[in-house]
Amino acid sequence: MRKDKFFNFSGFDFIPVVFWMGVIFYFSSLKGEVSISEPSLYFYLERKGAHVAEYFILMILLINLFLRSFRTRLEVILFSGAIALIYSFSDEFHQTFVSGREGKISDIGFDLIGITLAGLIAWIILRPKKH
Repeated sequence: MRKDKFFNFSGFDFIPVVFWMGVIFYFSSLKGEVSISEPSLYFYLERKGAHVAEYFILMILLINLFLRSFRTRLEVILFSGAIALIYSFSDEFHQTFVSGREGKISDIGFDLIGITLAGLIAWIILRPKKH
């Protein structure tokens, strides 16, 4: 990791991140289903698992984007995590405007699980090489 300038990437490096943010936004824009009965365990795990997976992928893409912009892996992971978490908050806020949906703090918690898992994996993989 080197630092010639603050952000060291081209405009094309943003494409996977912006695309994935668009995917998350699209799914958040879908009208929610109104359900009278309690959701099944499968339904709950599917929905909450999707939050974890979406933000795990977003975090990996952000880490990849910022790898050459910071000096340490901690800076990369923390900055990427902050961007992903801000996007999570904005996504839940966006859902408050979608029919049948609601923004939930608990969903941000599930997003944070995906962000944290990706950060931990990156922390292990990006270890400095011993000579």
